Amino acid sequence: MAYVTITKDLTEVKDKVAFGMTKRQIICFSLAGVTGVGAYFLLRQPLGNDIALLMLIALAAPFMLFGLYEKNGQPLEKILKNIIRVRLIVPAARPYRTQNRFAALERQERYEKEVEQLVSIPNKTTGKNSRGLGTSGDPSRHQADTCGQKAGRKGNPQGKKRR
Repeated sequence: MAYVTITKDLTEVKDKVAFGMTKRQIICFSLAGVTGVGAYFLLRQPLGNDIALLMLIALAAPFMLFGLYEKNGQPLEKILKNIIRVRLIVPAARPYRTQNRFAALERQERYEKEVEQLVSIPNKTTGKNSRGLGTSGDPSRHQADTCGQKAGRKGNPQGKKRR
């Protein structure tokens, strides 16, 4: 009885185009053959057969390596791109940073107090105890004061402290 192996991970299955090779392998092998054989015929007369054959192997090997080597489902060019990016492009120091929500709330409270102080500064041009953000005495133009006045008008005894 015939025995057929079936892979459990279907992502490892690749379409074989011809001669049991994928399209990628066929392209890489043909490029290796063209460069290697072309270099052999160009270098055979000036350097001799032995050195020309070594040059054929040296020129064809990188193409064959790109066609055959694969690790964790990634071809060699993706692996090399990741190595270059990690080692050369991206800085090595990656500080650990957390998002502290309590610190964000404290910063927000500090900013609100600062805004409240800026709003309550007396106006130097009129001498009155009006808003420090402008010369207008119209309270409807300032969002912070309108909330407090509305709360005070609705019968809330605490006035601006209501939130």
